[in-house]
Amino acid sequence: MGEITRNSTNTLELQAKVTTIQTLNLKKMKKQKTKLNMNSNYLNKKICQQFSTLNYSKPIKIIDPYYISGLTQADGSFFCSIEKINKKDHPNSKGLTFTPIFDITLDLDSKFTLDQIQSYFGCGKVITKLSDNTVRYRVINRKDLVNIIIPHFKTYPVFFNKLHAFNLFSKILELLSPVLLPVVLPNKKQRSGERDLKRILTLSVSMNLASRRTDKDILELSQILGLSSNEPIKKIPYTICNITSEFNPGFLAGLIDGDGSFNISFPQNLETGKIKPVLSLCLGKNAASQFFKEIKIYLGASGVLSQSKSIFILKISYLDDLIKYVIPFIDNNPLLTKKKDHYEIWKEVCFILKADKILTKEIYLKIVELAYNMNKGGKRRKITKEEYIKVINSFYG
Repeated sequence: MGEITRNSTNTLELQAKVTTIQTLNLKKMKKQKTKLNMNSNYLNKKICQQFSTLNYSKPIKIIDPYYISGLTQADGSFFCSIEKINKKDHPNSKGLTFTPIFDITLDLDSKFTLDQIQSYFGCGKVITKLSDNTVRYRVINRKDLVNIIIPHFKTYPVFFNKLHAFNLFSKILELLSPVLLPVVLPNKKQRSGERDLKRILTLSVSMNLASRRTDKDILELSQILGLSSNEPIKKIPYTICNITSEFNPGFLAGLIDGDGSFNISFPQNLETGKIKPVLSLCLGKNAASQFFKEIKIYLGASGVLSQSKSIFILKISYLDDLIKYVIPFIDNNPLLTKKKDHYEIWKEVCFILKADKILTKEIYLKIVELAYNMNKGGKRRKITKEEYIKVINSFYG
């Protein structure tokens, strides 16, 4: 009964979100109507196109807002760019500009996913970067950040380190919104303005634990602002250790689409080993145990959590749980990136293994063919497809 109520609530939230976005986009388009010579039929068609389905086996009429937050937890960021200004060219500036940015970065072959997110929000740009084969959705416009992005993540929150960054990001926007920097700080407002700039700098350097800014860099930035060396910038500590809002299945789908991977593990010894389909999910150090508790509700309790360097990896490889929990969950909460194609192959292998307890040579070769078409053609495997086929031929004779 609780699940039915939750789904009903989610449906109402989605409908309300669609109505809000459509209204905002319609107003924006109407303002441009004269300039672009649009008629009303074209406007309605344009709005419908923004929520058109993608070319998947199961059409998706509108992207789940919880999915966007889950993908942001994995592959998104809230940060504030700090740039130095030449005071000779801008004598009235304080020497630095602060630019809050919201960003989601994916592999280039998943550009269509970011195009859909851009259509959903109705703001920002999708930028391709061929040099490293990536694509990013980026929102810089301060008005769009305040009126669209911030309300979204307050309604559909992220967690732990991302929530810490988002909270500081929101405070930076609150401080910047009344005045566009760089600014002239006259008379009585001078000290208040300097305090705001120090606060903005403190918030900016405290947002992301993996920031490349060193203490030396931070000291240099504070000196540019003319701040006293007797009052050094002290980073705001990370204190969020619990999940304080709903962990929605759409969020988990986005998290899997960003930080999950579907793999087929082959044994070196065919006589004693077994083929294992594995779902792996990378979880941040501070989030792992809390996320694991929530994930077990949806994906079963057989997963194993292990630490690898500074992250934790959740692996689910028990075939019965993959069939009973993981596959139905993802089919009902679909992936939207290119990872969707790899999942479909992985799912097929799971069903083959479930149906065929004893693997013939033909079935084994079929699974190898499927598996080596996943994840960039098996480039990261230690043994090539041709080499493994030789192993199979040798074993079966």
